Amino acid sequence: MEEYCERFNTVYNAIPQDIKPSPSLYLIDFPDGFDVDMEYQLRERDSETLEEMQDNAIKVEDNILAKKAKLKSKRRVTIKEEPSTFVVDHKIDNLVGVVNQMMQRVIDQTQVR
Repeated sequence: MEEYCERFNTVYNAIPQDIKPSPSLYLIDFPDGFDVDMEYQLRERDSETLEEMQDNAIKVEDNILAKKAKLKSKRRVTIKEEPSTFVVDHKIDNLVGVVNQMMQRVIDQTQVR
């Protein structure tokens, strides 16, 4: 994010003063370089200066990265969790029941022939 801000500032500062866009115009253009989520969040913050918008962009990025890390760690915990003994026993009981039903069908069909 900081790299993007630096590049944006470099390009903006390279524009000759007599044709440089107004501050309100570069506040409109700055968020266009991001994905839709980021752009929306930056526009919602209603920054008054480019510097404020760039500070907000860094904060928003930090929030997004923290949220992604939190979700990722939750997924890891969920995947690593062992099923309870009750769940395992219940699944085994269901499996045994299905196998017994299949065996009974086989027996029934062999008796019919």
